[in-house]
Amino acid sequence: MTMVSEWPVSTQVIDLVRAGLVEEIERQEREDDARGPEAEPEGSVRPIRRGSLAARPADDVARELLDGWVREYGPMVRRVVARNVFRHDDEHLVDDLVQDVWLEAWQYLLRGNEVRKPNGLLALMARTRVCRYYQSARVRREQAVDFQDYELAVDRLASWIGAAA
Repeated sequence: MTMVSEWPVSTQVIDLVRAGLVEEIERQEREDDARGPEAEPEGSVRPIRRGSLAARPADDVARELLDGWVREYGPMVRRVVARNVFRHDDEHLVDDLVQDVWLEAWQYLLRGNEVRKPNGLLALMARTRVCRYYQSARVRREQAVDFQDYELAVDRLASWIGAAA
């Protein structure tokens, strides 16, 4: 439940609240630093510090591996996706699905999975991504309508509107 005040909040009050939050966050960080790394639970991941690119050293290894895959297997992934898309002239859809495949591969590597045959894995990911796209509720089957027969077109439009209402 959200409560809305009829009186405007002073900018001074907002600044005091923000300053209090900043001070509290800084105090907690100082306490965490004073306790040292042994005070953290085992297996926890420290948050990313500003200026660093990876949260863990293994991320750099996964990034290099994925970069090599993109260079070596990129054309193959694009061919597999394009071959399985129903409308072969829809380049934007192919681009979107290829990007989804690479995102899925990145997440797969970040989970620490070992890959022996990347070409097979990527081809499988590409085919399943296209299948999932066509299984989703967003994709509807197009129906051809002959607009030369106006009565049929009006009847069909009225039935669509009635079904949606």
